[in-house]
Amino acid sequence: MQNRIFSIDSPKAIKANGYGYLNAIHYMAPASLAGAGNLCPKSTESCRALCLGWYSGHAGMVKTDKDRNGVRKSRIEKARRFMKDRAKYMADIVRSIELLESKANRLNLKLCVRLNGSTDIAWEGIMCERNGIIYRNLMEAFPHIQFIDYTKIATRLNRILPPNYNLTLSRTERNDSDVIRVVSNKIANAAVVFESVPKTWHGLRVIDGDKHDLRHLDPKGVIVGLTPKGRKAKKDTSGFVVRAA
Repeated sequence: MQNRIFSIDSPKAIKANGYGYLNAIHYMAPASLAGAGNLCPKSTESCRALCLGWYSGHAGMVKTDKDRNGVRKSRIEKARRFMKDRAKYMADIVRSIELLESKANRLNLKLCVRLNGSTDIAWEGIMCERNGIIYRNLMEAFPHIQFIDYTKIATRLNRILPPNYNLTLSRTERNDSDVIRVVSNKIANAAVVFESVPKTWHGLRVIDGDKHDLRHLDPKGVIVGLTPKGRKAKKDTSGFVVRAA
């Protein structure tokens, strides 16, 4: 494979080991940054300006926002391959998951896969092939593996999702009503980025989402509180990051 498909060594992914999981996260260039189509259809201006997949960790280690270091170039290449040669790229993902599962078994861990580390693709509708069989999606191809994602596409929560695919709604500066409705009705949990994580938000219980990325382990009907990642997010005043009153 030309690129390393998944990351298993980010600080948050490593935290999963303490909960009995190997956490594999798939990063591509977000939104339209790869020039091959929009991979974040419901992203807002603030979301794009602060994206952790572009402005935090090794991806954020650049002199200017327009610079392309090795991590950014890799994520651009993966996004372009996904958009232009999807069947081959999906075959690479399938093989990567198989290898990761073997690694997890050797470590006596369960595998948890996050497909949208920095994108918002409806993977439940992306077909793949495994061992000569066509599956409706990766979750169907690997029914014994847990998949999780964050999404800003609230309508995805209305679909019948694979039982091993857990979605958490992501708050932006524009969708508070969706977040409150979804969590209040226990349709799904929602992630909110706070300057400092509170105990409640709009009367809803807030849990510490920075402890791990294993969202399928969270209780139902809660806000998943996250802190800003990257220097730009920590300085945000757009409303994307919820500041203390």
